[in-house]
Amino acid sequence: MHAERELLKTGDAQWIWYSRDIRSPRWMRFYATREFLLDEVPARAIAKVFGDRRHVLYINGFGMGGTEQKPGDPLYLHDLTPQLRRGENRVVVVLETPTGSGGLLFALDISGVGQNAVVSDKSWRVDLSPKAIEKGGRYRAATWGRPPMYPWGYPRMPRPNEVP
Repeated sequence: MHAERELLKTGDAQWIWYSRDIRSPRWMRFYATREFLLDEVPARAIAKVFGDRRHVLYINGFGMGGTEQKPGDPLYLHDLTPQLRRGENRVVVVLETPTGSGGLLFALDISGVGQNAVVSDKSWRVDLSPKAIEKGGRYRAATWGRPPMYPWGYPRMPRPNEVP
């Protein structure tokens, strides 16, 4: 288990979701949002994301792509550098699931600021409306807790052949 923890590169990030109140399986899409400030545009910013079941990431309204993930898959890496700006920035992760349940784990490494400078936690906001991409989420995200969490364990960094 200690070797697995060494692979965890998401620091204090917590698994978050739209709600803990999942009464019956159903398809859903929601928007998880977080604003953060930058004193200057960084030389490099890499987001590490795990969105069970499917995620698409936006930064400042610009779609950065996404993927489908399930327990056992590695973190997905997004280079946010080209879309960041000095001042306020908004990251939005659009999540879809066929069952209504799942988890989002997010950690952003920003050169000059630090590793895991922005992480998924109780400060994130969620919304069912696509307007959240432009305006942010209206509701507080539910938190599941830090890894390891069933069923995801400790998501690992992707191997070189798995990097998008």
